[in-house]
Amino acid sequence: MWTLLVADDSRMSRELVRDVFASANCRVVEAGNGQEAIDRLEAASPDLVLLDLEMPVKDGFAALAEIRRHPRFSGIPVIAVTAKAMLPDRDRVLTAGFDAYVTKPIDIAKLRERVDELLRSSQKENAHERRR
Repeated sequence: MWTLLVADDSRMSRELVRDVFASANCRVVEAGNGQEAIDRLEAASPDLVLLDLEMPVKDGFAALAEIRRHPRFSGIPVIAVTAKAMLPDRDRVLTAGFDAYVTKPIDIAKLRERVDELLRSSQKENAHERRR
């Protein structure tokens, strides 16, 4: 069972992610902002994080920076979720260190595809690291 941490100030967006991935046998831990996501990292021990970019208290970019500095979680996949869909926005997100970019309104099929792809890739990398 995979664990996903979703941070979004929109309750409806969090519920959508929870509902989509509950049917895929995933545990979804919710946070209402980036600081709550950071606070829940240790207890949740997520396999993947979805961060809304525009949240109160701590936005997605600031939360990502903390995740990347965290020794235990620095390598986990992180997906940016945002309403901004212009090419410069996408480039800024990927340059900041996000592994993927999903736009709102969320296309459920694309979100599932990106999450599955990143989880499989992460699983392969972890298996390779354990063999070393």
